[in-house]
Amino acid sequence: MRKAFLVPVAAFAVAFSTAVSAEPQELSLPAQKMPTIEVSGTGGVQVKPDIAVIRIGVATEDANAATAVAKNSAATAKVLSEIAAAGIEQKDLQTSQFSLYPQTATASYASKGASGTFTFRASNTVSVTVRKLDRLGEILGASVAAGSNQISGPDFAVSEPEKYLGDARRKAVEHALAKAKTYAEAAGLKLGAVLSIVEEGAGGPAPVFRGAAYAKAQSVPVEVGEETLSAQVRIVIELVKP
Repeated sequence: MRKAFLVPVAAFAVAFSTAVSAEPQELSLPAQKMPTIEVSGTGGVQVKPDIAVIRIGVATEDANAATAVAKNSAATAKVLSEIAAAGIEQKDLQTSQFSLYPQTATASYASKGASGTFTFRASNTVSVTVRKLDRLGEILGASVAAGSNQISGPDFAVSEPEKYLGDARRKAVEHALAKAKTYAEAAGLKLGAVLSIVEEGAGGPAPVFRGAAYAKAQSVPVEVGEETLSAQVRIVIELVKP
């Protein structure tokens, strides 16, 4: 009796398996990857700067540290007074560096009777933002005449670059599309939809001016020139058959 019960069950299992395998099966094919091209483009516009930052400093030396600082403070105050008289507002003045350190006495200072091997050098530097560039040379000359003996700059800049960067960005996109079209045509294809645009940078460099020493007040010749505002983008574009 036990053997007769097992045989029908086995037969049912075989029949069920055959019926299932006979049903139509849906095959999932891997999706074909869309051909794309990724290119970068740059664009720039020439803009005349409208502001400049100069660093005006005073360095003083004395055998006594406190005296060196006192001399420096008085000299710096005189320079700042001349800068203010030239039309620079308080908001455009910022102390960027102050230092005091011992150093080997210079021969010229030692000849004045300084005792010891070392003197103290105090230095105070103020960053000045000039918004009227036609007065930049005047401010430089007046600063030297007032006692400044450390000057660097100016760093020219555009106060509102966003007004001009739109043109640079458009040129960057046009440059990238032109490159992509050349590559696509060379491969026997044409451009489809733009899939992504990523800006990789926007801005521009600033030229640097090193101030020279002037014995008396005079307007320092300064050429403003132009600054290049640039933009760079990376674009991914679909490629299609012609």
